[in-house]
Amino acid sequence: MSYEDYGSGPIALLIHGSPGNGKAWQRVGERLATHHRVIAPDLPGHGPTTPPPADSAPDPAYAAELIEELVRAAGRPAVVAGHSYGGVVALTLALRARVPVDALVLLEPVAVPMLLTAGDTETYRASNAFFEGYVASVESGDAQAVRGMVDYWFGPGAFARLPDPLRDFMVTGAVANIRDIRATLAQRYAPEALGGLAAPVTTVFGGRSPDVTRRIAEAITAHVRRGSVVRLETANHALITTHVAEVAELIEAAAGPPPGGPSRTP
Repeated sequence: MSYEDYGSGPIALLIHGSPGNGKAWQRVGERLATHHRVIAPDLPGHGPTTPPPADSAPDPAYAAELIEELVRAAGRPAVVAGHSYGGVVALTLALRARVPVDALVLLEPVAVPMLLTAGDTETYRASNAFFEGYVASVESGDAQAVRGMVDYWFGPGAFARLPDPLRDFMVTGAVANIRDIRATLAQRYAPEALGGLAAPVTTVFGGRSPDVTRRIAEAITAHVRRGSVVRLETANHALITTHVAEVAELIEAAAGPPPGGPSRTP
């Protein structure tokens, strides 16, 4: 597992979305690095990190297991933050309880099966059908299928407005992305396991994001012992790059004050 590692202080472990890599957190990480050691791994199949075995069933536990080894080597994190699919991995990491997780910040986690746990079957079926359709399109060789995925999260025409290098990155990353989606859709969340989480969980969604993000955030909060929902009114799914200060502040607040003084973001 490759990872970014900079700054000093209590560890802030930052898990990126799909497709992507640890550098997605750079601007947030630069703010956190004043008071924290920032560790931002590349998930399996992204960046130089080894992909999962081709014959294995997609499962966020595979990424969580690699991150557990990273935690054992680097030290206990004061906070684990995950964006999008990274939020699914972060929640899986906490539920596995193989390493200590003191606080969770989940930024628009795409944990669609949480809707089943919450009894929101209508939204679950619609969301599941959309994602399964996207996976099927990519697997059938549709190089432009990712256009629909980008527009789903960021609004109609969002893909067309991306600069060419970013459009190319999204197209190239679609194969790894659909594996992560299959892992996401296969996950199930038992109410008793969620209720057993000791760590406080802050779930964040953007006011300009699809309503499913709000529903997932509220479903998670309703089932954990110490949960809170934060709405960033002017944000969408790109909130870790568009709302850097707000995201950094939320992560710092979840981590608690650094040794020797109160938490602050420069």
